[in-house]
Amino acid sequence: MGRPPGFDKDKVVQAVERQFRRTGYAGTSVDDIAKVGGLGRGSLYAAFGDKSKLYLRTLEAYCDRTEAAWAAVLEGPDDTALERLHAYLVTSARIVYDDPDGLGCMVTGFVVEGADHDPQAGARVRQALGRIEGSLTGCVQAAQRHGDLDPEADTRETGHLLMAVNRGMEVLARAGFDVVALERVADQAFQGLPLTAQARSRPRQVPRPAASDAS
Repeated sequence: MGRPPGFDKDKVVQAVERQFRRTGYAGTSVDDIAKVGGLGRGSLYAAFGDKSKLYLRTLEAYCDRTEAAWAAVLEGPDDTALERLHAYLVTSARIVYDDPDGLGCMVTGFVVEGADHDPQAGARVRQALGRIEGSLTGCVQAAQRHGDLDPEADTRETGHLLMAVNRGMEVLARAGFDVVALERVADQAFQGLPLTAQARSRPRQVPRPAASDAS
């Protein structure tokens, strides 16, 4: 297969990203990449470089998109911060199920696979996790300012707890747990936050899950 005239690099990167998310770095061959990208090996190398470079490019694009998606879920005014934390958990419960191919997070996949093929990829994953942690911490602080979370609670520890629940639910989803069970986990995790009496007494709306680009 040669290089299609006027091929769309962004579409190729998106297709290859999903292949890496489906089979991991080690489980994805150059032939797999060429097939999903609709390119011959020569055209693939000429346009994107080797497998490692293309993986890094897809990972960077995925991280950019995921950071923005979680920021959209978590950032906003103080008076809705607690609802946004609940939305984060509900979205986390549904991510795998809302994806048409049942794919999980590329960042989680990188960590679980233990890939060490590229220090740049590892650094980008740590950067993505740090930025998501920052969005979570900011939302926790906003909920504290509004009087919905205990002001004495450690904001970073609370953020770490929420991230751990997020990643754990993804693993359970991929292991076959149904979405109803995971939504119950999300609700129990929310109830386990250091909620104030004010927050517990206020009627709570069921949040609308965010886009599945979030991880």
